[in-house]
Amino acid sequence: MEDEPVYTIGVVSKMLGVHPRTLRIYEEEGLISPRRIGGKRYYSESDLHRLRCIRALLEEGVNIAGIKRLLSLAPCWRVLKCPVKKRELCSWYKIHGRWKMRIAFATEDNRGLEAQVSSHFRIAPFFTFVDLDPDGEVVSVEVKENPFAQVHGPGLVPGFIRDEEADMVVAGGMGVRAAEFMRRVGVEPVVGAQGRVMDVLRAILAGEEFEGSLCSPHDDSRECKKHQAEGEGRRAKD
Repeated sequence: MEDEPVYTIGVVSKMLGVHPRTLRIYEEEGLISPRRIGGKRYYSESDLHRLRCIRALLEEGVNIAGIKRLLSLAPCWRVLKCPVKKRELCSWYKIHGRWKMRIAFATEDNRGLEAQVSSHFRIAPFFTFVDLDPDGEVVSVEVKENPFAQVHGPGLVPGFIRDEEADMVVAGGMGVRAAEFMRRVGVEPVVGAQGRVMDVLRAILAGEEFEGSLCSPHDDSRECKKHQAEGEGRRAKD
């Protein structure tokens, strides 16, 4: 079984040519989670494949923080651009390539994949929900009006996204409290995105990062002048 924990940390250390302390650091950083049996760490074949992926990314010059970010947004075979034949032989892909995702994009309009990503999460007029198949291909696109775009209240829009069973929500900007709520219910918030949904989706699947920051907590319905101004500027250019 690929997920059967059979290798001790000493064995894995020799197999991969890394110091046991390095493996513990990966664990501390949340990159790998070996099973604990009788107080000892045991790794599975799947763990070994993930560790090889981590090592390959490190050799490419990506630091641990970058690896955590990349693997939270895209699977390793997309990050490393593995060819199809290599994927088919990869045990990690066989097990974890079965990842389905539903991504909620805050959008300025209802044009689906052609829609522009909204400058701010809460006041976006629409949300474009994109469902991906196990290999990251688009299988459906659904556009819904934001029922709380004109209503201010803590947790309203995050609750809507949660009820839509999204795994990730993408916007130009987002409040700190909204992002915290999203994380608590298992939805990954991504900020700093700009442009068409189609292009932002490609960037996410390629493991690219966006430059953006969460907004400070807001107290009224006209919050976040920064992101509102950015959005108005982009609309003026269009």
